[in-house]
Amino acid sequence: MSKARQMNKKKKFVADGVFQAELHSFLSRALTDAGYAGFVVRTTPVQTDIEIKAANTAGVTGPEGRKLRELTSLIQKRFGYAKEALQLIVARVQSKGLCAPAQAESLKTKLLAQVPVRTAANAVLKQIMADGAIGAECIISGKLGQQRAKSMKYRAGYIISTGQPKKDLIDVAVRHCFFKQGIIGVKVKIYRPYDPSGKKGIPIEVPDKVRFPEQKAEQEEEEIRELISQ
Repeated sequence: MSKARQMNKKKKFVADGVFQAELHSFLSRALTDAGYAGFVVRTTPVQTDIEIKAANTAGVTGPEGRKLRELTSLIQKRFGYAKEALQLIVARVQSKGLCAPAQAESLKTKLLAQVPVRTAANAVLKQIMADGAIGAECIISGKLGQQRAKSMKYRAGYIISTGQPKKDLIDVAVRHCFFKQGIIGVKVKIYRPYDPSGKKGIPIEVPDKVRFPEQKAEQEEEEIRELISQ
């Protein structure tokens, strides 16, 4: 019986992964103009809530909520949800410059509009650093106006590349641009700052951060008096 239960758990994990991958692919194609930045699924015994994060919430809801109802109907039919068992919630990205999916979509839009690669990457890096990021990196690979494919990296600030802090602090997003000459891949990495509230950063500090405690002026004066009296 234990082996059967273990197999069922494995199948559930695989099914959840396939569901999230397919839903992400569908939403990224349907919400290209809205600055789609990911989603969060919350399941309860009564219904399933899917929170869609986007830079432009009006592009997700549409006029009078028409587009949101269409998305809800399509997802219900595709994954077999009951009529009242699924609810889509739209959430605006708190800080667009610190959201890697939103910046990757912005860079993709610029490249599809025939903006030069260096200009598009530098514009995205400038916006990311202006919103308070510690560092950022844009990697663009493919046939960049030539017959032979190559990869170009653009960096700003300081960014870490190894260890658990990379998984916790670095936000990564990948997008693909389809051109006649081939596919161009876009990868954006953002080193988010520390923010205890989690609104303009991430509530996790770098483990090797060094702090210097500040001594109070009164304590210093008392120590000086004790030394003089001795």
